[in-house]
Amino acid sequence: MIEFARNSADASTISEVRDRLAEPLSHVEEELMVLFQEEDLLLNKVYNPLRKNTGKRLRPILLLLAAECFIGELDRVIKIAAGAELVHTATLIHDDVVDRSTMRRGTATLNSTWGNKVAVLVGDSLFTKGLDVLIEERNYRLLKSVTTMFTEMGNGEILQILNYFNPDVTFTEYIERIKRKTALFMAFCCEAGAVLGEASEEEVQALQNYGLNIGLAFQIADDLLDFVGTEAEVGKPVGSDLREGNVTLPVIHALQTESGPQIRKIIEADEITAEDIGVVVTLLEKERSLEYAFSIAENYVEEAIAYLDIIPESRAKQDLIKIAWYTLHRQY
Repeated sequence: MIEFARNSADASTISEVRDRLAEPLSHVEEELMVLFQEEDLLLNKVYNPLRKNTGKRLRPILLLLAAECFIGELDRVIKIAAGAELVHTATLIHDDVVDRSTMRRGTATLNSTWGNKVAVLVGDSLFTKGLDVLIEERNYRLLKSVTTMFTEMGNGEILQILNYFNPDVTFTEYIERIKRKTALFMAFCCEAGAVLGEASEEEVQALQNYGLNIGLAFQIADDLLDFVGTEAEVGKPVGSDLREGNVTLPVIHALQTESGPQIRKIIEADEITAEDIGVVVTLLEKERSLEYAFSIAENYVEEAIAYLDIIPESRAKQDLIKIAWYTLHRQY
């Protein structure tokens, strides 16, 4: 069984970066409280769980760090960082509806509590609030970037749905899908921070590429955790992706080995059971498919860090390097 490097110096947790950014992140939280605030009683009831279940705030952190590489004062970045987190929350809500998920981070999803109609409308509301933040900034470059990103995220979700229970998904198709679904958003956060920090175009592009590559690594690690994590750590049952029909990188690799026919038979069945998941995990271990996927993610992390070479040395740059390794070695 692959073991994420729990005790490695490279397995930097996000907590030390969050501690250093405690003041600007507290302002992001304050801004989120304002953006989440709704006078309507029902909407307040719906939004309350979102305010409590804060998550890692990885996207605001990326935005803050990208800006901090070039400026010391982060006040003008705070609201955009909060807007990015709103958009991220909206995507999670919509994902839960599409995937029919009942739990996220150990908490009941909005769709399981309020139904799909309310959940979709809440997600739409958060999207528009996030866009409003960018409109107030009057930065049309970032507005164009974010609308393009929205389109690609939707396309990525459609690609995933169209390929449910498809054992013939290729490596290239998988990377394209996770690029659209996950990586482009992280690239946007890094771009936004660099643009607001008035970086050069070359530096903006470098940070975009950094964000894209850690986004790819992040999603591959997420797909690995679906097989090697525990329900307590990941916040959802082990093997959830495959049960929903989502064929991810470890499975794509194993399908090309001698165990491929057995895995193909499981994927093409009408229903994938917990017993089937156990069989697949055993076969992934046998074929070293988990190690393969981990090595691909590690390559993306190394490529991301290489893009930072042109960024001036600073504490923020060092924290971006830590975040890159965190995406690979995280436990949830």
